[in-house]
Amino acid sequence: MPALRRNIVLGILSVLYAVSSHAGLNDSIPFKYAGHLYFPAVVNDSIRCNLIFDTGGADIFGVDSVFLAQSKWKPSSFAEAKAGGAAGAIRVRIITDSTKVTIGDNESAYTIVPIFSLRDILGCHADGIIGNRDVNTTLFEINFEHGYMRRHHSMPAKIAEYTRIPIVYKNHKILFDATVRIGNTVIRGPFLMDTGSGGTIDFTSEATRKYKLDSIRRKKQITDISNFGIGSKEKEYYTDMQSDLIVIGEDTIKKRVVSYLPQGVGALSKRKYLGIVGNAIWSKYNLLLDIVHQCVYVKRFKKDKAASAEYDYGFRNRTDICDGWIVSSLVRDGDAAKAGMELGDTIVAVNGKPAKAFTWDEEENVDDVPVQILDIKGVDGKAKRVKLEARERW
Repeated sequence: MPALRRNIVLGILSVLYAVSSHAGLNDSIPFKYAGHLYFPAVVNDSIRCNLIFDTGGADIFGVDSVFLAQSKWKPSSFAEAKAGGAAGAIRVRIITDSTKVTIGDNESAYTIVPIFSLRDILGCHADGIIGNRDVNTTLFEINFEHGYMRRHHSMPAKIAEYTRIPIVYKNHKILFDATVRIGNTVIRGPFLMDTGSGGTIDFTSEATRKYKLDSIRRKKQITDISNFGIGSKEKEYYTDMQSDLIVIGEDTIKKRVVSYLPQGVGALSKRKYLGIVGNAIWSKYNLLLDIVHQCVYVKRFKKDKAASAEYDYGFRNRTDICDGWIVSSLVRDGDAAKAGMELGDTIVAVNGKPAKAFTWDEEENVDDVPVQILDIKGVDGKAKRVKLEARERW
């Protein structure tokens, strides 16, 4: 996944909760891991869509506004509600028709469906988002190794291969204790498990102040980003630096880049947790969520990799509404910025291939090529060409 897209965070969504009925998931729900967990679903028996599974998303089912407008789904009843996320709070329209969501053999009913500008945050592959409402009554597996989710009605025979981590589950949030060491600074306490984040660890603005992260003498990289998450703050910046170690349960992850938000708002402001742990961490494990018994079981299957060459910009695929990928993040004084790239530019071709012609997998692997020649339509409407080389930054 392109390096700078790893930090996109959906955050916590606080809307009017739905009165619902639901059954168990079928044995296996396949998902595509592309920074987030995308899986197929059907709305009201006929509307096919890709949903993102977000453990930070409470018990909601929400839909993207562009997807809704372009689909055959024609709701008849609407209201408004307040939603809070990683970028503060915002008022959104909500569908108040009874809505059925089918995932495999599971059917769930929602009487409130918020409408988000979700693709502004994640790109055109995201049609909607669904929270953890249906995973809190039984053992729920997220298998990153083989790309599926599954509900278990009894403890798996191989549970001895997993490490048990105690959690606190309250208000649909999964909190657990972890430790991060950066030089002589040790950050220990509760973190939020958030599969709605594509990052490693994003520290809240409160944790940033408490642990004086800006004062740590270490190589840092500041990135400007648009639409960091759901909320009213359209532009944000975060700082990256390399941690020495991250300890989750009995497992230690070394030399991973973490982020902090000095001016974080919403889900990344002052909270009961120190930060958000996202899929760049969780994708190293197979997970069993046992909410009833207040624990998560983890089993590591992916080894740590050495830092590799990367580019210092990020984008979101918006070929659903235009001819390319919108530049959504830029490292300050980085190679891309110095070459003339700006937030809001549209990448229309990479190495001569139109952005619209890329498959999803090719898009995800576009950072693997050592040199990119980008044809761009600038925010001013003028065409420009940028040549970049991937390089190791840490």
